[in-house]
Amino acid sequence: RSCTNMPPYAPKGVAVVTEGVTGETVSGRRRQRSLLDAKRMYGMSAAELYQYADSISLNAEFFLIDEVTGTDLDEDKLLDLCASKGATCSIGDGTGTVGDPLELRQLLNRTDTIRATALLTVAEVEGGAAGTNVTVVYDGKVAIVATTTAIADSGESLESLAANLTAMNEAKVTELRDNTLLQGTLAFESQQLFPPRPPPSSPPRPPPSPPP
Repeated sequence: RSCTNMPPYAPKGVAVVTEGVTGETVSGRRRQRSLLDAKRMYGMSAAELYQYADSISLNAEFFLIDEVTGTDLDEDKLLDLCASKGATCSIGDGTGTVGDPLELRQLLNRTDTIRATALLTVAEVEGGAAGTNVTVVYDGKVAIVATTTAIADSGESLESLAANLTAMNEAKVTELRDNTLLQGTLAFESQQLFPPRPPPSSPPRPPPSPPP
């Protein structure tokens, strides 16, 4: 992780998944995640992020991140509370304990506004029986999840394909940050999933015995 121009929180790396299939060509799919600071975009439309991503052919989704800690957190009830506010949410990293908060990820639609306050209040979480001794922290973190699919020639290795796609996505995510009001230091990590091996060949069956 880079230590220069650090944002006010420790940046998280980009999770990358590569999938491939065996055969004449190898299909590679890269999914990258980065976490940046959107404080300068409070009150602005998320369409600005999507429009710039479209302009550089970056297939990306944007999520606002609330961090929740507490006792007996109920993830399903947290998601229900989000839905009651018209938000589409998912659960991210974290256990919900002090020092390891649970990420509550709100998917931004193009018509959404980048909010300046938490999606859920402590009173709403505890009143909805989603946990006790709850704290909710929102400080403008936005997650960018970018997915790229490519096809490699039969002679190209999965490692080479993965490296090329990673470099391309890193450059595009960096360009998006530099040309919007997002802030923060990007750190990239790579996780690779190799294609499954084909099943072992079955031994040939002997010919049927001639009739007696």
